[in-house]
Amino acid sequence: MDNSLVSRVVMVLAELDVSTSNVTPDTTFEAMEIDSLLLEELALRLQKAFGVEIDMGELVPEQTVAEAAAVLASKGVAVA
Repeated sequence: MDNSLVSRVVMVLAELDVSTSNVTPDTTFEAMEIDSLLLEELALRLQKAFGVEIDMGELVPEQTVAEAAAVLASKGVAVA
């Protein structure tokens, strides 16, 4: 997985006032105590940042940060 995509997801989480000091690519949203409402806000911000469509349910609490980055990668997002 592209670490720069993981880093961008973490940056957006930090913008949402989520504590990211101990977050690794394998950290789940559930472990960060992110609920479905905050996940939807994350999806909206990622959509805006990358110009892609993220459907409802593509980001779920059981996912890891790396899996969220994989969703972005599957939509053709690449960060240099």
